[in-house]
Amino acid sequence: MAQGEASIRVYLPPDIKDRFKTICFFKGLNMSDVSAELIEDWLAKNDMELPNSQKTSSAPTIKKSDKSA
Repeated sequence: MAQGEASIRVYLPPDIKDRFKTICFFKGLNMSDVSAELIEDWLAKNDMELPNSQKTSSAPTIKKSDKSA
């Protein structure tokens, strides 16, 4: 992981993960780079005005008691 980057964990069905990994391999692409590009594209399409406190900070912390079961 490059300095200044953060990681996330994504859960996928095994067949989707295997297809993604295989196609990235045959195209000579890095799975993390492709994932980051897909997320950036999604954010561009779904951008919205955020409150000032959330523009530069990380996502809000959710307490266990706040989660829906």
